Amino acid sequence: MEVLPNVAAYSRNFAVMVRSLGPDPKGFKMRNHPFHLHQTGITTLSASGILLPAGCLSTRPPIFDHVCGIHGHHGHLVVTTASLVEPFLSPEYRNKATQEFSPKLISSAHVDVLVEGEERRNNKDHNTNPLWHSCKILALVDVTASSIALQSLVGGENILQSSSWDVGFSFASQDDNNETMMVKSISRIAILGVSGLELKNILPLNISQDQQRGDLLLAMGSPFGIMSPLHFLNSVSFGTVANCCSSCSVQNSLLLVDIRGLPGMEGGPVFDRHACLIGMLTCPLRQKNSNTEIQLVITWNAITIAWGKQLQESQDSQQELTGRYLDKESSVLHDFAYPKASRCLPEIDSLYHVTSLGRAMSSIVLISVGGSWASGTILNRQGLILTNAHVLEPWRFVGKSLVNLMKKRTAILAEDKFCFSEREEETIEQENRRLLSSVSGTLSSYGVVAHGIPSLGPCQNYGKISVRLHHMGVQFWSDATVVYVSKGPLDVALLQLDCVSSQLCAINPEFNCPSIGLPVHVIGHGLFGPQSDLCSSVSTGVVSHVVRLPGPFHIEESGNMEIEKASVPVMLQTTAAVHPGASGGAVVNSDGHMIGLITSNAKHGDRSTIPHLNFCIPCAALLPIFRFSDERNFSILKVLDEPNDLLSSVWALLPPSELQNASDSHKNNHESKGSRFSKFLAEKHLGVDAEKGLTYLIKDKPPSKM
Repeated sequence: MEVLPNVAAYSRNFAVMVRSLGPDPKGFKMRNHPFHLHQTGITTLSASGILLPAGCLSTRPPIFDHVCGIHGHHGHLVVTTASLVEPFLSPEYRNKATQEFSPKLISSAHVDVLVEGEERRNNKDHNTNPLWHSCKILALVDVTASSIALQSLVGGENILQSSSWDVGFSFASQDDNNETMMVKSISRIAILGVSGLELKNILPLNISQDQQRGDLLLAMGSPFGIMSPLHFLNSVSFGTVANCCSSCSVQNSLLLVDIRGLPGMEGGPVFDRHACLIGMLTCPLRQKNSNTEIQLVITWNAITIAWGKQLQESQDSQQELTGRYLDKESSVLHDFAYPKASRCLPEIDSLYHVTSLGRAMSSIVLISVGGSWASGTILNRQGLILTNAHVLEPWRFVGKSLVNLMKKRTAILAEDKFCFSEREEETIEQENRRLLSSVSGTLSSYGVVAHGIPSLGPCQNYGKISVRLHHMGVQFWSDATVVYVSKGPLDVALLQLDCVSSQLCAINPEFNCPSIGLPVHVIGHGLFGPQSDLCSSVSTGVVSHVVRLPGPFHIEESGNMEIEKASVPVMLQTTAAVHPGASGGAVVNSDGHMIGLITSNAKHGDRSTIPHLNFCIPCAALLPIFRFSDERNFSILKVLDEPNDLLSSVWALLPPSELQNASDSHKNNHESKGSRFSKFLAEKHLGVDAEKGLTYLIKDKPPSKM
């Protein structure tokens, strides 16, 4: 991290703020732009841009040579997002989705760039004001390779007709009549020619050739810039590469980045830790109904082929991809939900070099069950997979937190993050009602396992379970069988792959309690499921809190499992982003060692997810699981099925003392509408009246205002 301040100082030489303004008497131009100025019938929009001084590139992309040749431009260039200028295009150009090399603006509209002075960039004179310079729009170019990657990212789904995805920042007013252009703007750039700009020292601009998940990056932009350039011009944001998407012709043509992106930063440059240009930050992809925004970067490698022979190859690939997905959409989705016969992992050269984080990422798998998906973690080379119990028995955990029973009256809701469609949620609710009407003793049975492992109880039909693994660039599917589902308060389950290869990469656990502030990576298949070919995604943060309980925690009758510690960590909180589908993934430290199992997220009272407040089970609490992975002795797992009121209260987000008070209060309540569910909670050792007890516990908590 110590090198990044130098990268920030260097990157300021290539970052500008761009504004477009023009007549807008009815205020239509400002739609889809969350921050703007509208005064006396004039609307001003702003974004960020990449300044390309003449001669800064050793090899200029062909598209720039072509555009400059058309206009006879020999000066500096600026690349920004096309969405900034499109509202002010003349009607004949406004709704075109093709390349435009001579676009025209409406009368009285113009585009300017704000450039920091050299003295200001070098911290020699902060009193030097940035200067506006007029620009000419030279071209609007669709970066086809990034467009292909975007389509592949959403499984070939048409975003315009998508029930899951949208484009742009969540708090922008939407113009339903201009959705086509907004979607196109994700992968569309504007090339501007700058007039009257004199630069004394032109630094060389090197290009980043290869990006990997987990790599550090720096984005520079001007969020809310037009509101006050003094405050926001060329602000810096650090993050990591979350995932890489490739088209048929360009590797890593679109990046998913774990970074703090704000309105107005689109169009800004993104650099790697070596001060090499990665690409341009563009408009985010947004998940509907959750306001989760995925920051995207158009890579420079994709921009370089946006013209000539390679462009035609990309367009042909896009047509082929569109046909393959849209013409066979139902069969593709069916194959993902019900994969065909299992295929073993090909034998790959074991000398293939991979980083510690890369090895950890190879240990994370995607689990497909019942039309939904989650993540899992490989425990050993025999194919044992650790995941969450709610992946297999979601009816036990939807709304599991006692706090969640109060719905919008609570400030924060703790819910297990498993990705359900509305139809699947209705099915879960029906199953939940059926189970609650006949509950007695344990809630459900736990199924038979494969490979000669004895049954853990009456057979439970979990349906077809398929696991997708990714190892050194190769993806493959394998069926899996349930080994174990915990009956106790920890949300854990074990699966066994039916097809095992010696090349499986098992996770390395770390049982020592992590310290608060420890940098961590979260690895899982959040947001994008089997429909996408993406491997696991990475987000970065720190351990924000550790919840401990008095130890020893794991005790067998023989005493062999006892941990001689005064206290044991039973819950971790991290600031790394966790999204639906990441349940069962791993939290790892900088050495790639697993310190916890991703389990749940927090939610606001309006049910919107809080990605950066999440809950994980520490490896210290999972010690029996890892011992079972080595010894295959089922008696080791019995301790996880034992009731534990303190542990139950922690995962219900209740203080232990209040849990006991609510339990005592519950004994005096008559049966009511929620009595059967309360009985279920009591039998699961949570002991709280689902309606009356919780009203007492949290009645003073204010509703969330975030």
